[in-house]
Order: sequence, then structure tokens, then C-alpha cells
Amino acid sequence: IRKRIVRAFCFVLGVGVRLAEKRMAFSTGFAPRVRGKVAVRAAQRKEIVGELDHIALACKDVDGMVKFYSGLLGFPTINLEKFKEGAVPFPSVRINQGSIIDFFPLEEATASFQQVSHFCIRLEENDYVSVKEVLSENGYEPTRKESRLSGARGTGIAQYYKDPEDNTVELRFYESASSSTA
Repeated sequence: IRKRIVRAFCFVLGVGVRLAEKRMAFSTGFAPRVRGKVAVRAAQRKEIVGELDHIALACKDVDGMVKFYSGLLGFPTINLEKFKEGAVPFPSVRINQGSIIDFFPLEEATASFQQVSHFCIRLEENDYVSVKEVLSENGYEPTRKESRLSGARGTGIAQYYKDPEDNTVELRFYESASSSTA
């Protein structure tokens, strides 16, 4: 297989075998590596780090979800009035400048919506304490004991809750700048 691939590159590029192998590795991201008589393709990729843009949740009760995430957790709503007027198909809440949660009415959700284990919302320590108090005052109890857990920015303090539609939401904060870098 390796010989056929390299010959094809040689023919297309009009170059020798070694140059064809180098160009093939550069242009495709894969470089043929030979181990004994077996050709193995190894991906040559750089690591990519992204940011969470949004989470889309299929909801039985959009109003209840908005009340939980906006009313109790304090995240500002997006397009709520337009949704109520029927001008947009779903409302959202803004978690931070670059991340939102969309609340799709179950009838609008497609087969692509599937169960999620949990998602995590990072807060500042004082907000974390405040939100836990508000949740407790409104009858939301943690689903597991507060723990020190590893996350995107190192080890933080985390607590899990269930939202009105039984999604698991992890709330967390990082204690210091030294533990907040991953």
C-alpha cells in the first residue's frame, strides 16, 4: 500500500520518492511509517484548544429551565421575549462572553439531541457560594458531596445539582491563580 501511495504522489508531483514522501506528509497530515513490512499511518497534527461556544438542551419546560438558569443561577437571558412572541425558535442564557446555553422546546428538538452526562459552569468563588445558597433556599440539593476535582483549569472545588429537566450541572470554582492553569 505504501509503495502505491508514494508512486502516485511521485507521478502527480513529478518528483522522486523521498520528496514525494515529505510532500505527502505535509499535504495530508499523514506520514507513512514502515514497521517491518507493514505500513502504518501516523497522524501528524498539532493539538487544538477550543472554547465552549454553546450547549443545546432539548426541554420539556423551557420556562422552568429559563427560571432555573436565569432566575436562580443569575445568567442573563437572550431572545426570551422574541421566543415568547414566536419570532425565534428558542431562548438562551449567557454563561460568559463566549458561551451560552440554548433551550430548545422538545417538539423543536430533532433526533440529534441525546443525553449528556453533565456539563460544568465555572464561577468565581463568591458567586459559587452565593449560587449554592440560592439553590438550597429554593429546594435544590446537591446530588453528591462537594469535592476537589480536576478540570480544564486545574483542580477546583465542585458541586453537582440537577436542573428542572434532570440534567446534571456541575458548578465549580478554582481557589487560586496557581491552580487555575492547566
